[in-house]
Amino acid sequence: MSNPIVPTQQTGGAPPVNTQEIGFNVRNWVHYDNLAVGLYRQTINARKVRDEFETKILASLRSSNMENAVIQIAGGRLVVQEERHNQPLTLARIEELLHMYFVNKNMPDDTGNIMKFIKKQRGFEIQKKLRKQAGAAPPLPPPPTPQG
Repeated sequence: MSNPIVPTQQTGGAPPVNTQEIGFNVRNWVHYDNLAVGLYRQTINARKVRDEFETKILASLRSSNMENAVIQIAGGRLVVQEERHNQPLTLARIEELLHMYFVNKNMPDDTGNIMKFIKKQRGFEIQKKLRKQAGAAPPLPPPPTPQG
């Protein structure tokens, strides 16, 4: 078994820590975190390769003047279609749009004050999360000394 789990902080009136339960939960968390990281990497790689094949297929169809072709595949068909994606509304994009708005309305540009207000009122949420850090585990604290 690997290093035992030893809590590094405990409040005065808190009940004793069930290290077996924490150890079980930590091992499972690490396992599923590693699994999630691996699946994420596989997904990124699969999408990249898929997109490369899509680019090649669309180029071939375009060069053959067959952009409206329907390709029969097992379990269905492939069709070429256009997709429309909205630009994300980042704060920079909102600021750019506000400048355009004031110019189009022939109004004094108050974008700076509006952006300051939005950023100040935006708010945030704090959540406690586990995060893995690279490196060796810290040394275990020394065992308690017998009193007497």
